Amino acid sequence: MANRAPSPHPVTIIAVAIGGAVGATARVFLPWPTMLDNSLTSFDPLPLAIINLLGAALLGLVTGYSSQRRWPEPVIKGVTTGFFGAFTTMSALTLAYTGLTFGQTVYPASTMFQGVAIGAGIVAILLTFLFVTTVVTLWTLKLGVHLAGERA
Repeated sequence: MANRAPSPHPVTIIAVAIGGAVGATARVFLPWPTMLDNSLTSFDPLPLAIINLLGAALLGLVTGYSSQRRWPEPVIKGVTTGFFGAFTTMSALTLAYTGLTFGQTVYPASTMFQGVAIGAGIVAILLTFLFVTTVVTLWTLKLGVHLAGERA
């Protein structure tokens, strides 16, 4: 019989919930589009890409730093899983990229080719973005560990 996973502490659950609420609120209500250009539409992926890259960088930095400083579990989980998990959402980015194809006229003779081409383009963009955010997160993770080591 497999060992059961330990139950999370109620304080950790509350910290993740609070962090998630604050992170989602920050993602939705911060003025990202207006900082860049007032003419951006709601389906423009640039603000979401900036949010995800910023969140990935800060997630790596906080995780690396906190791993060396031994922060309390509720703080680590609340900030990393809660806040950054809600702040950076691939589902929002996916919606933005697929939203770029809405409102286009589709002709039956070329529907299959266009669908495959658009789908492959969206997948390629998302995979590239996933790779870039992973590299950014890993680099800032090392930076956080380094910064925590210097301050010891």
